[in-house]
Amino acid sequence: MEIFVEQTLLINFFQNALILNLTSFFVKEKARFWFLISLFAGAFSLVVPLFELGSYAKILLQIFLAVLVVCLSFKCHLLAKFSFILVTFFIFTFILGGACFALEEAVGSYPLFIVCLVSLAIFFLVKFVIFYHNRMLRIKSFTYSVKIKANGKEVEENGYLDSGNVLLDSVTKSPIILVNYQVFKKLYQDVPLASLLSKSKQDKINCAHYVKINSVGSGNKILAFVADEIVLNNERTIKNPTLALSFSGFEKSFKANVLLNSQIVFGG
Repeated sequence: MEIFVEQTLLINFFQNALILNLTSFFVKEKARFWFLISLFAGAFSLVVPLFELGSYAKILLQIFLAVLVVCLSFKCHLLAKFSFILVTFFIFTFILGGACFALEEAVGSYPLFIVCLVSLAIFFLVKFVIFYHNRMLRIKSFTYSVKIKANGKEVEENGYLDSGNVLLDSVTKSPIILVNYQVFKKLYQDVPLASLLSKSKQDKINCAHYVKINSVGSGNKILAFVADEIVLNNERTIKNPTLALSFSGFEKSFKANVLLNSQIVFGG
């Protein structure tokens, strides 16, 4: 009986700690005293079944416990913020507890370490989903619609505003907008890839020249050229911008084939 109580307390503590961590990660608020509060919540959940309470009374006690945990763990001066954190806590409790319950229904009772492994697996999965979702939101907030006109062609792509792109062209004295090979190929189909990789002279490209860089571009030099214009979000037109071809693979990180310069976007 003593071993059973200790195991149940450990499971409740472990799951409450994971739920608090997920809630903290999602709402971007640090949970206070998470160890002690998780231990208290685990002990509370262990004691409740000892009393002969009806189903509704048990539900109300669990709701009271959740409210108490949120109040003790997070600073909530506004009702809206408190409600948001409380709902988040409930959702993660349902996800984590529901997964373990579903597994138990499917295979029956299982050892303590399996409970911990299942809880950890769900924890890392949910955390990865939250991280990926937040990253996509950040990328989307800095993504622009970009129309590039050059060499009698017009290309429309997504452009990402990169605060780290502060490249300036030493020849045109203009901020540099980076494009990958996919965009460049649409503008200059007749320029061989081999000549670009070997950094040969490019007579077919408007104002083609090579710029030394120490940033996101590939190698020590990148091919820069002048386009006719670019249009941002169908609103703002920039005449004769300087573009540069990058083989760095930035599109994999930013989900965009064009890397905008902050001076271009904000006119700095």
